[in-house]
Amino acid sequence: MGRAKAESTKDALKDKEYKDGIDDLAKATVVKPGDLDEKAVKYLDFVQANGGRGNEACAYLKGALEGMSRDHVSNWKAYVYTLLRGFDEEAYKQMKISEGKKVRPARAKTEKDKEKKDKFPTKQFEFNAGAAEFVPGQSWSAPPGGEKKADEAEAKAEAK
Repeated sequence: MGRAKAESTKDALKDKEYKDGIDDLAKATVVKPGDLDEKAVKYLDFVQANGGRGNEACAYLKGALEGMSRDHVSNWKAYVYTLLRGFDEEAYKQMKISEGKKVRPARAKTEKDKEKKDKFPTKQFEFNAGAAEFVPGQSWSAPPGGEKKADEAEAKAEAK
């Protein structure tokens, strides 16, 4: 069933003005033509019809996906469409309005988002310059008094 959808996507793309852009995208990145679902094709059609920028959108995708491996993303159709939406937010909004659909507002920034940015690995930190030098095979510090007494008690028990 997945192959049939991929074939129908290829058929839908074969007569498009931005077909060369899709082919270049498929050659230069890990994206396959089947990763463009009908929403992505509809968006590319809209961008092409309103400014002739279908190939430009494909070049944008190519740059965004450069160096990415196939196993990096689990849902390529959704990922590609999300990237495409970032090509021209105004065109995306116009397309949704022309379809009579409501444009979903951008996600609001919350305190939790800010808190995530302050955490490691991006949080600023400094190494302890006064820390003892690590030497393999050497203990970090003398054992506490309680451990020493326990060791002596074990030695006495073994001697008996």
